[in-house]
Amino acid sequence: MTGYIITICVGAVYGNWPMWGGDLANQSVQLMKGAITTPVVKWRFPTQDWVEWQFSGIADVDGDGHREVIIASYDGKVYCLRGSSGTQKWVFQASNIIFASPAIADVDGDGAIEIIIGSRDHWVYCIRGSNGSLKWGFETGDYVESSASVADLDGDGLAREIVVGSYDRRVYCLRGTDASVIWSFTTGDAVRSSPAIADVDGDGRPEVLIGSDDRKVYCLRGSNGTQKWAFTTGGYVVSSPAIADVDGDGQLEAVVGSYDGKVYCLRASDGTQKWVFPTGGMVQSSAAIVDVDGDGRKEVIIGSHDAKVYCLNGSNGTQKWAFTTGSNVHLPGSLADVDGDGRWEYLVSQYTTSTLYCINAENGSVAWQISLAQDVHSPFTGDIDGDGCIEIIVGTLGMDGGGNRVFAIDDPYGATGCGAIGAEENGYLAEDVELRVLGRNINVVIPTQAHASLRLYDAQGSLVRTLYEGVLPSGRHSFAASTPYRGICIVVLTCLGKTFTAKIITGAGR
Repeated sequence: MTGYIITICVGAVYGNWPMWGGDLANQSVQLMKGAITTPVVKWRFPTQDWVEWQFSGIADVDGDGHREVIIASYDGKVYCLRGSSGTQKWVFQASNIIFASPAIADVDGDGAIEIIIGSRDHWVYCIRGSNGSLKWGFETGDYVESSASVADLDGDGLAREIVVGSYDRRVYCLRGTDASVIWSFTTGDAVRSSPAIADVDGDGRPEVLIGSDDRKVYCLRGSNGTQKWAFTTGGYVVSSPAIADVDGDGQLEAVVGSYDGKVYCLRASDGTQKWVFPTGGMVQSSAAIVDVDGDGRKEVIIGSHDAKVYCLNGSNGTQKWAFTTGSNVHLPGSLADVDGDGRWEYLVSQYTTSTLYCINAENGSVAWQISLAQDVHSPFTGDIDGDGCIEIIVGTLGMDGGGNRVFAIDDPYGATGCGAIGAEENGYLAEDVELRVLGRNINVVIPTQAHASLRLYDAQGSLVRTLYEGVLPSGRHSFAASTPYRGICIVVLTCLGKTFTAKIITGAGR
C-alpha cells in the first residue's frame, strides 16, 4: 500500500485516534488480531434510539490509562463508555439526530483529547474527552451527517484542522483551536460523504477527497480548499472515498460508490476513471481495501443495496466473489483478522436484519454469525479492554428484549496478546524490500523510488508517531525511532503496494 492508507488498529496518519473507518484514507482495515471464533456478547448498552449509523471510536479519551468506546445515537447523544464493561462515563447531548462517526484527537495541541462530531441540528461539536463538556461549537447552514476528519493540513505540527461536509452544500476546513473557518468549498448539492485525506499526487501536500449529492467526487487542495479535479457519476455520492494503490502501479487510486449502482476506481492524482463495476443496487456503502488472499494484489470489498457484498480485483475491477446477505448492505463494514488465523475476515453491515456476519475475505464464505438486533450498523474493531486482542463494537436499531442497541463482541475464552498480522521481532525481508530494527534505529531498503510511509503504533494500536511520509528514493534509509513513548511498538512500512511490520522497543532508558 502506498500513501496515507493504513492503520494497525485505530490510528490515523495525521491524527492519533479514530476518524471515519479508523484512518484518514477510509480503508476500514485493522492489523491487530483477535481470537473470536465463537462470538459472545461481552457487554451491551442501551440508548434511547438507533446507534452507530457509522463507526464508533476507541481510545483512552480521558487519560486514565484505560480505553473508552465513543458512540453516537439517533437520540442526539454522544456516549463515552468504559471499554472493559460498557458502563457510561459521560454523555453529551446535541439537539438532533447524530449519524456521523466521532473523530478523536488532540485538535488544539493542549495535550488533551477532544471528540469532533456533527449533528442534524446543524452544528459541529468539539467535546472534551475528559468529561464530555463542550469546548466549542460551529454552526453550519444545514444538517451535518458527514463524519469529520482531523489532520495537520498546513504541516505546522501544531493544532490540527478539521474537515467536514454539510447539507448546506459546503465542505468546511476549521481550525482546531477555535473552529474559525480556514476555507470552505461549495458543491452543487448536499455533502453527506465523509472526507478522505492523502497526498494523492506526491507533492508532499495533502488533498481532501469527498463526494456530494450533485453526483460528483471532488479532490480539493488541503491548504486552501481549491478544486484540483472533479469526477461525475450517475447518482448521489454518499459513499466515502477510500484511497489506496489498488492496482500496484505505485500511484494512489480512490474507490467510491454511487447511487447509480456502480463502484468507481479513479486515479487519485487527476480523477480519471481506471475501472468501474456495476452492482444490482445503489452503492451507499464504502470500500475496505487490502490483499485479502495473499496473492500480492489488493482487493476491494464493498456492499450494495442489492443485498450483496462484492470482492473485486483492485487491478481491473472484476468480481472475485459475492456474498448474499439478508438485506441491503447500506453502510461500511470492516476488515480484520478477527479469529487470529493469519487471514482476513470482513464484518458485514446490513439493513433490517439482526445478523452480524463475519465472512472469510479470501472467498466470501461464512466464518461465523451472531444474531443481535435489527439493523446492524458499521461494525468496528479494536482492543477495548487492554487484553491485546481486538473486540467488535456494533450498533443496532431494533429491540432485543432489553432495549440494548450497542454490543461489544468478544471471544469466550479470555485470549490475550493476539499480536498483529505479519509482525516480526526484528523485521521483514521480501521481494527486495527490507525492514530491519537495530536497537532504536529502523533500516528500510527499497529497490525503486516509491511513495512510502513509516509509522509507529503502540501495543493497543494507537498511532505513536509518523516517522516518514512521502516519496522515498531507492536504496537504504535509516530512521530513528525517537518518541517519549516507552514500551513495545509496531513499525508499519507501506510501500510498493504492500505492508511490512516489525516490533521495536522505544523510550528513554533503553
